[in-house]
Amino acid sequence: MMIAGSAKVDITPTTNVWMDGMIRAHRSVGAHDPLFARAVVLSNSADLAGAFAIVSVDVCALSDSDSDCVRRAASQATGFPRDHIIVAATHTHSGPATIGFFSPRETDYVRELSDKLVSVIVRAADSAKPAAVGYGRGREDTISHYRRLLADDGRVVMNWEPYPEDRIVKPLGEVDPEVGILKVVDAARPERLICLLFNHAGHPNVLSGDNYLLSADYPGYAAQLLESEFGGIAMFVNGAQGTMDIDGLKDRDFEGLTRTGTALAKSVADAAGVISTSAHATLSGAHVRYSVPARGISDNDMAWAEKVLAETGGRIQALADGVGDDYKAALYKELRETQENDVSVEQTCMAIGEMAFISFPGEMFTEIGSRIKAAGPFSHTGIIGLANGYTGYLPTREAIAQGGYEVDMRRLDDSAADQVLEQSLALLRKVYDDAHQGNL
Repeated sequence: MMIAGSAKVDITPTTNVWMDGMIRAHRSVGAHDPLFARAVVLSNSADLAGAFAIVSVDVCALSDSDSDCVRRAASQATGFPRDHIIVAATHTHSGPATIGFFSPRETDYVRELSDKLVSVIVRAADSAKPAAVGYGRGREDTISHYRRLLADDGRVVMNWEPYPEDRIVKPLGEVDPEVGILKVVDAARPERLICLLFNHAGHPNVLSGDNYLLSADYPGYAAQLLESEFGGIAMFVNGAQGTMDIDGLKDRDFEGLTRTGTALAKSVADAAGVISTSAHATLSGAHVRYSVPARGISDNDMAWAEKVLAETGGRIQALADGVGDDYKAALYKELRETQENDVSVEQTCMAIGEMAFISFPGEMFTEIGSRIKAAGPFSHTGIIGLANGYTGYLPTREAIAQGGYEVDMRRLDDSAADQVLEQSLALLRKVYDDAHQGNL
């Protein structure tokens, strides 16, 4: 029989902090809404030695080392494998600087956060009870837009740039509107929800860099609405969202947050209401670790970066959206110094019946996620992005040839997408074959 437990903990900073997600001029000035970490633990038996845990964290991203520390400590505290733990950032752009993309990293806060993440996993494990699970999918196509736009001069324009509308030829791709849902209820009282996990690809940056109030953005609002409606824990995990974004030119305020959060909650609620659950589902999974080459910075690009750095003195100007040449030049210098070092990638796959979730430690382009979903062996597959570390954007080769913001910001070699696609499908097939052959 399936065993499951869930828990959540408030992770809102108690002081004003530097924020991740946008280039801001100063620290936060308060909190608009609370930030949470939510966890669900699933096991095939009361012996949690083989259990899996998924943790959703209302921050922009977490580093490889911080994620690893949490996973190791939680493994020691619970007894289930480190490799079975997925710690995923929701990617809110109004959270504390847990990595320090554009601002100083909030080291003391990250230390406190790590302890809280371990504790929420332990609490979820301690609350585990016989459960029934079900899965399904919904659709939400009003929040996320394909943000890479082709202009009539061949330039790739981002959808937050105020560019003449009559000069935009088309979006360079399509959104993934799927909402994947895992519903976990008490086996003895099926009307009592343990956890409602929902997965959708998007960029939680309704609130731009002009906002200095901490917020979980629209996924956090959706989770609060769902918890009010269903009880239990509702937790969001982001998808392959590297090319997805909100409408960058309107509703960039708390009213827009309410609208988008309500829309996401409604799509989840509508789909969850018709999902049937079973106490006889079986959990399976596996893990893979491999390396991909780091991005190399050419001599010409480095010469350009050095010229910009000489002009700016390394200072980076605050911006409501995107980045300027000052940030791009500093990034190129950083990447040039580490371009000989391969980048480690970890992925964990957890499956229940015909639904699988596979993690990736970065911002996967939606095209790659869609290929994984279409070619994988499971009838339902969800990508959990920004999980167990951060490797930056994962563009397709086609996008790299086109150029654009994410291509400029990427940290991985052009070949990385091919390797990740191959490794992801191999991992999904392994889990599928093991589950269907009974080799759990």
